Amino acid sequence: MTVKIGRADGSVEEMGLNEFTKWMCLVEAFHFIDQKAKELKVNVDNLVKPMMIEQYILTRFPGMKHDVECEVKLGNI
Repeated sequence: MTVKIGRADGSVEEMGLNEFTKWMCLVEAFHFIDQKAKELKVNVDNLVKPMMIEQYILTRFPGMKHDVECEVKLGNI
């Protein structure tokens, strides 16, 4: 399965399902980190640990892949 993403310049980026899913996990991880940092009034630069993000991606990947597959089938991606 391939995911196609339209860019602002009109070009189209194509990614395999696994690659797109990993990017979505990364985006989601940074979103949660940002939310928690704001809630705790913590400088996010002192909070982000690459190994924690890698572990999050490994843990979240199966569920995110299912979500992405469903969204592709529904035509939302």
